[in-house]
Parts: sequence; structure tokens; C-alpha cells
Amino acid sequence: PSDPNDDEVSTVLQHFRPRPGFVSSGIDHGLTRSVGGRPRQRQKRCRCDRGFSSVQFMSPSSSGSTSTAVSTAGGKLRLTYLHVHVQNAESESSSSNICVFLTFEIAVITKLVECVQCSAPHESLAARIKSHLGQRCRDLSCYCPPTAAADDGPSASTLTPSLFLIASRLLQLLNNDFPTSLFSDDVSMNSSSQEKETLDVLVHRIATTVPSKRPPAAIHRLLDVQTLLMRCAAAGRNRSKICAPVPVEFANSAALGNKGDCTDALSRLVFAASNQMYTHGFHNGKQQQKQTQQLQHGGSEAAWTLLPFLLSLPWTGGSRLARTEISASDNAKNSNHDDDGNYKITSKTRVGQLSLDIGTALGDESPAFSHYADKYGTVQAYHGTKIESAWSILNHGLQNLSYNGALSQNGAMMGAGVYLSSSKQVAESFAIKATERVPPALSLAFQHESLIHLLCYANVDVASLDPLDSYDITCLPVFEATIIKPPPPAYDDNMASSNKCSNGNYTTRQEGKYFVCTDGEFIRITKLHLTIELSKKSDVWRFLPSRLPLALIVLLVAMIWVMG
Repeated sequence: PSDPNDDEVSTVLQHFRPRPGFVSSGIDHGLTRSVGGRPRQRQKRCRCDRGFSSVQFMSPSSSGSTSTAVSTAGGKLRLTYLHVHVQNAESESSSSNICVFLTFEIAVITKLVECVQCSAPHESLAARIKSHLGQRCRDLSCYCPPTAAADDGPSASTLTPSLFLIASRLLQLLNNDFPTSLFSDDVSMNSSSQEKETLDVLVHRIATTVPSKRPPAAIHRLLDVQTLLMRCAAAGRNRSKICAPVPVEFANSAALGNKGDCTDALSRLVFAASNQMYTHGFHNGKQQQKQTQQLQHGGSEAAWTLLPFLLSLPWTGGSRLARTEISASDNAKNSNHDDDGNYKITSKTRVGQLSLDIGTALGDESPAFSHYADKYGTVQAYHGTKIESAWSILNHGLQNLSYNGALSQNGAMMGAGVYLSSSKQVAESFAIKATERVPPALSLAFQHESLIHLLCYANVDVASLDPLDSYDITCLPVFEATIIKPPPPAYDDNMASSNKCSNGNYTTRQEGKYFVCTDGEFIRITKLHLTIELSKKSDVWRFLPSRLPLALIVLLVAMIWVMG
């Protein structure tokens, strides 16, 4: 296309891609899903919770396609979807829910739609759902817009529906007309001898059915990252805006149960669900088996809501967590930071460093990004932020917050946009600066088993650690991204207009070591570097809260005795 921002793929990605609640055109808290420009209405005629997860672009050269029928010419759109069916409407336990993970691919040129993957607890159920949806996809591929069908001109037979229309109708099908009757057809579903799927089995099923099959241990580590980051987002001062995405059930329950203050209610749900996930041992099959009876009789409602939601996120199946090796001497002494953001040696600090390699887990470059990348080239840049914002950034990308006083961290001295640096150390200094004013609830977010697992994977000797509440814990997130290089100086108005993207601004500006990207769509996050520091608290401050009431009583008695 003459304007790379007007191509069909970019239109679909910008419209259907989930956005954080503080973006006016986006999806607030994941509560509603936009379908054909209209918010999705939750259906009350049956107890089935549905959830659109993501839409991604797969370039023609991508090797991640599992499709056998959809043409790869022009690329494909991959749409993932989680359907949760309540098997027993009278049961109060979510352990009887049936989680179905679906993946669809839409050819950009031919508009052919194919259900390429269906993961369900039973193979017969998965085959039946895939067969039924496969037929519906074929009907959808042959769909002709009413305006074209009514046209008697010669172009009526050759007119194909837009990519936006096909994606809209596919989501309408999944949201409103999902074949729920297929769940009652399977005799094994009603068999009392059939074992219920446990949390650990659910993780193992997803690990073996994602496009790039992964060992369950790799999924466990990603779930540790997801859990810790979501807990930190729920503890943030602006958690009503940055704690997203969350399961739709959490947001609805918080809004209905606490009409006056749903923010704290949402945080409590996130904390309770993450505690249940680890208490019921989805990491450990043996522990899971011992607690199967307890799970089937309730006590894990929130865990059964949160875990499938986390597994449905697009970067769960494609990202990889790696440790950054630290020398033994550095980890024995370890570090804090001076005023300039440089490391300084202290004596009671443990450090673990991890790197989450996202790669193409969130899809390939959009045609608009590729256009500017071919025109100007790309460059690696880094963005340091506070740990409370990392969850939203991973799922929604970097957003321009220059005009949002509540969320903007460092202002906009060089103009509006997302600020990045060519130096990782400079980005780290901004992450360190963000720890100067942490929310009170953040320390509670760190008191969790997911942090222990991440420290263990980072080669920190967790066996020698004291309880976590005896440490001051700091997490420093630095995002690594690929951005468009700043365009060369424009010498006339024609060249100036050609160097601008759809919002009328230059794609990237540069001031020394800093880059300013006016549009987050032209920032492709590739890695998350996470540094976890544990500094031993002073014994005085550790025991003072528990001794303070007694000290005040003694002081009061002494004052009364002196005055008397």
C-alpha cells in the first residue's frame, strides 16, 4: 500500500490487540472485548466464560505456522482463544471447569480461515470441537458481504471480504455461538471413573500442545515470572490502571462485591489466587495428587480461574527464561547502587539476574514496522521502569504516557513519546530511580513462592536465605527492544511528510543516548532483563515493630513514676 499504516494487517492489529485501561481506545481491565467496533456483551444464557487472548501477525517467512491449508503468501494472522466451559452449573468449584485452548490462522491474501490447534482434556472432545469449528471456518472463508452479494456487476464474484470483517465474524462466532452442545456428547465427560484434570495436568497438557513443545519445567518458570509481575502490578499505587490484563472474572467480582473500592478487592483476588496456585502445588505432581480431593471440593476457585488465563497469554508458549551468570565473588559480596546508578559493594546482599527472551512469541513485525525498518533500519534500545509497570508493558507494549500525569515517571523534557536509551546502564539507572518511592504493598507482593523459584533458577543459594520478610527486596526491570532508526534530516516539506507515520510525528527522534518513539506500535520488545536484589534488614528495624508497644508502655510507666 502507498501508506504502510493503512494496510489491512495494521488495522486489525491496532483494533483487536488488547490495550491497557489507561488508553482511551483500548480494553479496560480485559473486561470487554471489541468485536466489529462494538464492546462484547457477556452472555447470560449459559455459564460459559469466553476469552479472546491475542492476535498476531505471522510473516510469509515465519516458521511458526502449523497450518496445512492456509496459504502463507502475504502472511497470516494468528488468533488465540480460551474457552472455559462450566461442566456442572450447580457446582461451586472451578475444578470441574473444562478449559479449551484454540488457535486460528487467517490468510492475509485469500482470507481462508483454519482452526490449526485445539487443546482439550480429552482427545475425543478436542477432535470433535476442531472438526465442528473447522466447518464453521470454511463457511466463514466463503462468506460474501451482503453489499457484494446484492451487486449484479462483474466484480461481485471476485470481491472478497476484508481481513477486518473476517476477524470480527470469527470472534463473534466464538463469543456468541460456541458449540457448547459438544461438551455433553462425550460419554467420558459424565463418567465417574474419569479423573478430573488437576492444575499440574493442565500445565503439562499446555506444555505438550503449544506450537513449540516445551518441557513442563519451562512453563513453570514462565508462570513464576507471570505470577510475580502480576502481584507487583496489583500492589502498585496505580494498580487500577496498570494491573491489566487480569481474568475477566476477577474484575467483575471486584466490581460487584466492592462497588465503592474495587481496586483493593482486585488486588486481594490476585494475591489470593496466586497463593492458591502454589499452595495446591501445580509445580509438584505428587503434592497435587494428594490434594486432588480437596481441589475437587472447592478451595481453589481463584486458582482455577487464574492459571488457565496465564497459560492462554501468547508469550507463555514462545518465550524462554535464561539466567545471567554472576561470579561467585560478586554474589557473595553483591551490590547496591550509588547516587549515579553505579554498583557499590555491600556485605549483606544477594543478587539474581534473569533474562526473559520473548523473540517472536508476540508475533512477527507488522507490515508498517517492516516498511520503516527497510527504509531507515533498526537499532537496539533499552527502557528501564518500575517493577509495578512490567506486567502491563509485557502484555500491552510500551505506551506513550507523556501526557498522563499519574503514570508518567520522568516527564517529557524532549517531547512526547516513549523514552529509551542506547545504553543498558542508563536504562538501569532509571529503574533504580523508580525504587526510591515504592508502594507500601510491594513488600507483600514479594513474599511469595514464585520469587523463591526465580532466585533458585538464578543460582542464588535459597537454602541459606532467612525468611523473605527479613530482606529489603528490589526488582529492577529493563526492557530490550528493537526500534526504528531516526530518519535523516528532511530538507524539504515533501521529504518531511514522507518521514512521518500515521500520527503525524516522526517514528523516532534521537537526543544523544536517548531515543524518543512517538508511537508504541513501532517498538518491538524482545527481552526483559530482571535483576532481583535482597538486602538484609538491620536487626534494629526488623525487631522494632514488634518491640515498639512494649517500649512505649515501659516509657509511659517511667514517666508516670517520675512525675508521681
